Amino acid sequence: MPSTAPIPPHARPPRIASIESYRVVAILLIVSLHTNLIARLHLIGGGVGFLVDMPLYLLFWISVPYFFLTAGYFYGRTVDAGAAPFSLLRRSCLSLTLLFVIWVAVYSIIGPNWISNVYTHGLWSTISTEASHTLGRLMQEHVTLLFVPRPPIFHLWFLPALIAGLSTVAMVMTSRLKTWVGALLVSTYILLVVSAVVPLPQYSPNLLLLGVFFTLLGWWISQQATFAGSFALALIAGGSVLAVLEGVGLKRVFHASPHQVMDYPYAGAVLLIVGIFLLTLAYPTIGQNTVLPFLARFTLGVYVSHIFVGYTLTPIQDQLPSLPIIWHVLYTLVVYGLSVLLTWGLSKIPWVRLSVTR
Repeated sequence: MPSTAPIPPHARPPRIASIESYRVVAILLIVSLHTNLIARLHLIGGGVGFLVDMPLYLLFWISVPYFFLTAGYFYGRTVDAGAAPFSLLRRSCLSLTLLFVIWVAVYSIIGPNWISNVYTHGLWSTISTEASHTLGRLMQEHVTLLFVPRPPIFHLWFLPALIAGLSTVAMVMTSRLKTWVGALLVSTYILLVVSAVVPLPQYSPNLLLLGVFFTLLGWWISQQATFAGSFALALIAGGSVLAVLEGVGLKRVFHASPHQVMDYPYAGAVLLIVGIFLLTLAYPTIGQNTVLPFLARFTLGVYVSHIFVGYTLTPIQDQLPSLPIIWHVLYTLVVYGLSVLLTWGLSKIPWVRLSVTR
């Protein structure tokens, strides 16, 4: 592959404190989902049921889609400032692909309880057993793991979905499709809804569609005039109410299963996360004098590595179900903090830093 041209310094958009700050909030929500804190909250709210479950379902929609939105937004801003669209795309795809390959390799030999297994069976036996098991799964399921993420892919589905989203943006903005971006967004959202409510083959493309939809939406926002903070707040309020009404309709009218209610792409959730994103644009100094913008620099590394940290702490996590909820909260913060430290350490080592940075 030919080398990619460097991005002109003037084409790099400045960091926005509010966006950086919310990235920390979003990654903490993702970590809490993967440390089972949210699952524990579902259990605690069992007596109240849907009143607790619905807001908890929405936590996913105000976390992962935010990263797609920001990626599409800053891709558009960078191109508008003078960067070549496909040169920028190649650079992004190369770094994201490298991250994906590195961490698939890591999770191919490292699994839950790996520390205990090394202590009991030895390092080589632990690694070779996990690698053999993973190789069999990869040979049997191939790319289908991208559609129904399981180890070793699991949370890494985000990376190929982001590649698909950025590639879509590059094609749209450099072709006649640019004038049809509204129709493309609506069509992609309809496909998301169809994949959620209509019985499809086992391997639904909804995760890749999710990446394409929100990355394209982020680019579209970058092409618009500024939005007022009051408009953003209205979207947040209206989106929250609409999402709850949609959830009630799915559960009470259409008798959807809990899994369908949890995974449905709520139109209200789209409005909610867009409102949050527009709010961070309208008030760019939010969080500026806090530690959040600094912590945001580790977000990508935390995303790819926090599962590894969780695997390392599995013996501790196994004790949590019998402990008060505060221990789940503390455990989530510990996983996040150790992931930040791991990312910081890896970023200081030449070449190895490519495993946690772009």
